[in-house]
Amino acid sequence: MSQIDPIRQFQRLTEGQDEQINLAQAALAIAATEYAGLDPAPWLESLDRLAARVEASPELSALANIAAINKVLFDEENFSGNDEEYDDPRNSYLNDVLKRKKGIPITLSVVYTEVARRRGLPLVGVGFPGHFLVKYPGPPAEIVIDPYHRGTVLAPADCTALLSEHFGPEAELKPEYLAAATKKQILSRMLNNLKGSYYRRNNYLKVLTMIELALATREDVLANVRDRGMVYFAMRRYSDAVRELKIYLKLAGKHDPEVQEVLQMLGRIKGMMN
Repeated sequence: MSQIDPIRQFQRLTEGQDEQINLAQAALAIAATEYAGLDPAPWLESLDRLAARVEASPELSALANIAAINKVLFDEENFSGNDEEYDDPRNSYLNDVLKRKKGIPITLSVVYTEVARRRGLPLVGVGFPGHFLVKYPGPPAEIVIDPYHRGTVLAPADCTALLSEHFGPEAELKPEYLAAATKKQILSRMLNNLKGSYYRRNNYLKVLTMIELALATREDVLANVRDRGMVYFAMRRYSDAVRELKIYLKLAGKHDPEVQEVLQMLGRIKGMMN
């Protein structure tokens, strides 16, 4: 199967309104760029089977439902955060996460919310800085959950501590850090993780694939155009790099903090091409 097919499939799956996007299917389309010809059906059925075992319903309390999900995913199936191989790209592919039962915060959160959705529960992803979370919206009060740490319920003090762990003791917990993430934001963040993982491995073709997918979400367009120019530079495709970086400068505002870096990069490329 051609590499372009999953990209087109991903574009098709994400072109509508956010509420119409099937998050699991779109995540599996990302995985199909790594696993050519990947059939999403068995993995969607895997989520269905997990959900069928969860003794939860909208009529029960939020805490009872959280406990029911945690029982199946963590006590019985032993899903866990992959501390030992955190940067492994497999942690970002939904089929691998379901197969290996290991992942990073965002993919374990996708499993968590997809299982919850199949039980009619309103859980949503939370784009918390540095560590993706899940929340059970109120009333009476919303409950923040950490699927990476076996579905632990987090108090505000725990969220502050988590923020400090990633950004230092001066980091301040802001309400927007606990806002619900859209499906496109979730997919964009998954792709950003893969982009970084492959870049650190010098696998620039994979990075370009992730950028192409990310552009389909219309999230962080400027950053992805800039990054594509930087990747072309790393690949010594200087004409392509110049084209992308010029597009970035055309779209970016003059106060964009990355503009000066891009201008310096263009100057370097110009000197190398003379």
